[in-house]
Amino acid sequence: MSKRVESEQYYITLEMFLTDVRRMFANARTYNSPDTKCSTSGWNPFFQEKFKQAFNLVAKFSSN
Repeated sequence: MSKRVESEQYYITLEMFLTDVRRMFANARTYNSPDTKCSTSGWNPFFQEKFKQAFNLVAKFSSN
C-alpha cells in the first residue's frame, strides 16, 4: 500500500483499495505470532464495520 502511494499510483477503484487492505490483514495473521494484536482476526471485522460507516456517511453527504 505504501509503495502504491509513494509512487503516486493511487487506487482507481474502491475494490483495489479493499483488496490491498484484505491482503494486509492476511499478512498480519500470517507473519505475526498468534499472541500479538497484529495477528488477531478482530481487526478485519472492525475495519469492515468502520469502513461501511464511513462510506455511508460519504454517500449521504455527496447526495445532497
